Amino acid sequence: MNNLVIFRNELKNRIVPKYKLIGITCEILLSRELFKNNIDTVPLLEEIFSVKYKEYVIKNRTAIIARTTRLINESDEPTIYQYKKKLYSFIDEYLRKKASHNDNGHY
Repeated sequence: MNNLVIFRNELKNRIVPKYKLIGITCEILLSRELFKNNIDTVPLLEEIFSVKYKEYVIKNRTAIIARTTRLINESDEPTIYQYKKKLYSFIDEYLRKKASHNDNGHY
């Protein structure tokens, strides 16, 4: 996913508007490259947003995005800042692992 570098750069900013955080989150959750199956999104949702959705929500990626968008939209600024930091860390770690695999000739 080539956009991850752009997303990481956007999340480096001290203040990230809600609409950007929502957009980046949606793009990541929709990515079949990052999450082949819907169930694969569960660790991200728990780690970044501290949320656990019921099984019927996890079976529908659109429902996952709708619930997560609502969660972000209803959050206060300190919480948004925490989401931003955690999402930045997730993207940065993914890019580092991908670069490491590329350096080793595995990717």
